[in-house]
Amino acid sequence: MTRDTRPADEARALVVALAEASPLAPPFPDAADESHGPPPRPRGTSRGIAVAASTFALIVGVAAGTWWFASTGRQIGLGTSVASPPAVAVVSEAAEVAVVAEDDTVLRGQLWRGDDIGIIVTPGYSEDAPDAYQVAATLARSGHTVFFYHLRGQQSSGGFVGSSNLTDDLRAAVADLRTRGIDRIFVIGYRQSATAAVVLAAEPSGLDGVVAVFAYERYEDLDALNAAAASTAAILFIGAEGNGGAATATANLAAANGKTDPYILSARPPAALSSDHFSPKIVRAVMQFVGG
Repeated sequence: MTRDTRPADEARALVVALAEASPLAPPFPDAADESHGPPPRPRGTSRGIAVAASTFALIVGVAAGTWWFASTGRQIGLGTSVASPPAVAVVSEAAEVAVVAEDDTVLRGQLWRGDDIGIIVTPGYSEDAPDAYQVAATLARSGHTVFFYHLRGQQSSGGFVGSSNLTDDLRAAVADLRTRGIDRIFVIGYRQSATAAVVLAAEPSGLDGVVAVFAYERYEDLDALNAAAASTAAILFIGAEGNGGAATATANLAAANGKTDPYILSARPPAALSSDHFSPKIVRAVMQFVGG
């Protein structure tokens, strides 16, 4: 006499459907793939029905418990493991922008438009423009408005290289952000631009803060050492060991400022100075500085 296996097959098919819809692992190895048909069954159909029924009850119980926890668990303080993921700041695409300096020189760069906190990033004359740009692009992910521009005479910016215009060009960049409705503004300068940024911090510019990366105490007609002592804006001085004396200059500038301790980056052997090593640390320091 042939056994009627339809009840067992129907129960198994129901378990397979539930297993495929469940985040849990399949209750048996071949449950998630029925493309080759059911495997041969051992004797004892009643035992197969019992196993299928038990698995079905287990999956239904887990699903019911997960639904209950998701709908009520957070409300009664059982945890947050099923909470929705935190919102991620939407990063705008970088737009090509131009800023006109006081002498009508056109400075070009990229603008990431975010909230009402503005961060200006500009490199020095050394080969740190890629590093500065990487810092700017990473900071843009925070949701703040970030403006990166090339110094005059560099890349797509007009004019000629000269330290006498560094501070004037920073003023123009600050004024441009204010016309865009940005009230809180921070400046991040590298090397010569860092020296100019410290000079600007001593003026009634209304800056919320300056981050001076590898700044010089003095560069041509720019005197950051005296400006640091008279600064009206908060300044974060960042230097590095083995980076052309930047650590010593950074320590001296911070001492003149008297309001902050220098942040000295230690280069890993053999004195790696690439953006892969320094830029993430600079980004973290800037975010703490802006947030504080």
